[in-house]
Amino acid sequence: MFNGIIYSTGIIKKINKREKGINIFLKSNLKINKKNLGMSISCDGVCLTLMSIKSNILEFFLSDETLKRSKFKNIKIGDKINLELPLKKDQ
Repeated sequence: MFNGIIYSTGIIKKINKREKGINIFLKSNLKINKKNLGMSISCDGVCLTLMSIKSNILEFFLSDETLKRSKFKNIKIGDKINLELPLKKDQ
């Protein structure tokens, strides 16, 4: 679940085509690390799973279905993406 507060932005640095989708690589100063792998991050309103992080480059996979139903079908290198972290569960 997300609250609508944009924490950071990312810039598309690389797009890799795959058989059934694409991987996108965003450069961002979002305060996350490798222990956050697998977490969901809202990327321009689309909930994506963090696959890898290295030197402030975040990697996400987008399936063909996600591409078909979102603005990401027209994504290109250099595009700016709004990033939002999920809400934390009260402890």
